[in-house]
Amino acid sequence: MPGINNTQDEDPQVLAAPKGWRATFDSLQVLSYRWFWLAILSSFAAVQMQVLARGWLVYELTDSPRALGLVSAAWGAMLMLFAPLGGVVADRVEKRNLIVATQSAAGVIALVIAILISTDAIRLWHLVAASLLSGAVLAFDLPARQAIVPDLVERHRIMNAIALYSGAINVSRVVFPALGGLLVSAVGIASVYYVVVGCYLLAVALLLRVPATGRRAVEANASVRFHLAEGLSYIRRTPVLTVLLAMAVIPILFGMPYQLLMPVFAEDVFDVGVRGLGFLMAAVGVGALVGSLSVASLGDFRRKGLLLIGSAILFGLTLICFALSRNFYLSLFFLFWTGVVNTAYLATNNTLLQTNVEDRVRGRVMSIYMMTVGLFGVGVLLAGEVAEHVGAPLAVAIGGGIVLLFTLAMALGQPRLRRL
Repeated sequence: MPGINNTQDEDPQVLAAPKGWRATFDSLQVLSYRWFWLAILSSFAAVQMQVLARGWLVYELTDSPRALGLVSAAWGAMLMLFAPLGGVVADRVEKRNLIVATQSAAGVIALVIAILISTDAIRLWHLVAASLLSGAVLAFDLPARQAIVPDLVERHRIMNAIALYSGAINVSRVVFPALGGLLVSAVGIASVYYVVVGCYLLAVALLLRVPATGRRAVEANASVRFHLAEGLSYIRRTPVLTVLLAMAVIPILFGMPYQLLMPVFAEDVFDVGVRGLGFLMAAVGVGALVGSLSVASLGDFRRKGLLLIGSAILFGLTLICFALSRNFYLSLFFLFWTGVVNTAYLATNNTLLQTNVEDRVRGRVMSIYMMTVGLFGVGVLLAGEVAEHVGAPLAVAIGGGIVLLFTLAMALGQPRLRRL
């Protein structure tokens, strides 16, 4: 596998990393990564509250699953459109500074929406426009965030660092959807958006504590078009990357959209209101936190390919079980396990990509991976359209079935995947 150069010196005596739960928080021993992790926690707290508030607001304005899909598709389309350029920029500039700029821009977008809500001027097209802008910002933010991790920790800590990165996301998914639901019901949606702005400001302040690495994967001595073509050519010449990217596409496109249909389940299936919506999202977050900490505790786990396949299969199965349930508390149980296996799958896939790519093209390869994340928005549009006609439960069940069948086909047809 290609070598990875890191800013930290590796002591041969520490390469035998501790195993089990003692190793769960290993990467946080690195101070620069610790500041970065705290910033990510604050950023994703903002994202989780914003997703809940925006979804509830869209459904209140329109009473339409199709509208939920439209807003998310706008975000996903812009992410897919600009992510390749974002990857080139991430390889050409200081990544820490790029992330500071994108987090600042995200805060400004949230502030504008908060003001529109406060003045009763908010309309659906405002939310679509904000989603378009947020997608463009994320297209530059996410590749840089993914590519900076190996700059901050040693090679043997990469899987742990990525799992803890997922853990930061999932801590926010545990706490902040429920908090957002309580805030919406108590003081209104505008208050949630102002809290979101504060979280973005805190993320920027914490990122400024992360020392600039001074490293660029490439010098800006060639055109953007050349560097973009170089990254795509590298992926084509590396079969393992194409397999891993394929494994990212289908579960994200057909499995993940269940999250944006949660307002429909809360309102029409379970009749639990916005507080119940917060608990539905928090159940996924609790499971995702358990999943990310479990993966972090594995350390440099050897059979990552089998873990990837197994967690993707279980992801499809738990989605089907959730879709078939009509009991609120049983559904919380299924959502918990959906969070566990989905996070294990995402963290493992990300780790395999990071450890099978060279430093010089890392940002560009991760930008293509982020394009698959953009498919989440497209998937929500598709799922929203299906839910409009046959209902949200059947839409989620169909998505889970596609994930299950695709993963089984990849497991049987791609022996190299099982050997990773």
